[in-house]
Amino acid sequence: MSLQGRTRSLKILLLEPRLAYARDRTWCFWNVIEHPFEECVSHRWPTWRVSSSGRSVDRSWPGLSYQHLPSDAFYERALALLDADPNVEIRLGVTVDRLEEDPQRTRVVTAITGTGPVTARLALDTRPRKTRLASADRADSRVGRLLQHFHGQTVRVESPLFQPGIATIMDFFESESGIHFMYLLPYDERTALVEDTWFSARPLPVEEYQAEISRYLAARFGVSRYEELHSETGAIPMDPEPAPALDGPRIIDVGVRGGAARPSTGYAFLAIQRHSEALAKRLADWTEDPSGELPRLSPYYSPRSRFLDRVFVSHLARNPDRGPELFFRMFERVRPDALVRFLFDGGRLADDLRVMSVLPAAPLIGETFRQYLGTGRAGGTEGR
Repeated sequence: MSLQGRTRSLKILLLEPRLAYARDRTWCFWNVIEHPFEECVSHRWPTWRVSSSGRSVDRSWPGLSYQHLPSDAFYERALALLDADPNVEIRLGVTVDRLEEDPQRTRVVTAITGTGPVTARLALDTRPRKTRLASADRADSRVGRLLQHFHGQTVRVESPLFQPGIATIMDFFESESGIHFMYLLPYDERTALVEDTWFSARPLPVEEYQAEISRYLAARFGVSRYEELHSETGAIPMDPEPAPALDGPRIIDVGVRGGAARPSTGYAFLAIQRHSEALAKRLADWTEDPSGELPRLSPYYSPRSRFLDRVFVSHLARNPDRGPELFFRMFERVRPDALVRFLFDGGRLADDLRVMSVLPAAPLIGETFRQYLGTGRAGGTEGR
């Protein structure tokens, strides 16, 4: 029996604070696994570039491409799938205030709806975790907290200046305020998404990102005038600490709230697809036997990846000036397919070893000992 057939008795209520779905973000990733939204991918780049200190490296690999999926196409496809299922209901304009659990372990969802609480046997919680974002300004704990924050503009210029076959993943700049780079995805010779991106403790005013984008287009392409077609702003916690414990046995934290964003890179889309498929299978098993154990899953990333991210992010937080060289080395010296698998957390131990072999050993070994020994751990001797 298909998974859909096994879950026909499962009724789903989606509570959504927004009033409508519109393009508000962009997901990008390499095509390392299949997912249900292949038809929503709007652009593919066979070559990806990283630049730092006047040097550039272009990489490619047979069968691999860097892909772009705009959120409006995703929402349209997802809503069509949900609308076709009579067991799914979506309520827009509903802000969830809190989640509670009664003595019978029935999930109670209290929402600001004007119609009272909603009850369910299980709740999947995707709300932004404010405390995790707020912790990003503590760069003095055992694992330095960082945010990946950015503002992007889709621009159209008068002359054909961009290279449509090359996605610029990172174009680094010197900075005393964190790790700073531009991210440029050309849709054609005159149109591109340009994002001003930082790894640092706090987001910036939108005007500062916009000014950096203008300076970048002027310096790299000689562009003084351009049309802005779209903009988006975001902040992703680069937090390798495990997500806080669940609020109760009938709550499952999912998405970025549940730790889906890879701490060292910010990539999340494919990890969410992989995790969601596994969760759907667990829910199907539970639906057939509701008296059984509630569905639970492993974390989004393996313990090995979490530890490597912990070491890497902590090193970046303490030594942001070394960040551009570390990333450049990885893209320059690691075979592209192995690096892409590593970035996705779909790699083997051999891929991890390839990546570690090109990075400076002494400082990262020192950072590894920091993690094991707990020097400056949260609540310890440093900070707070």
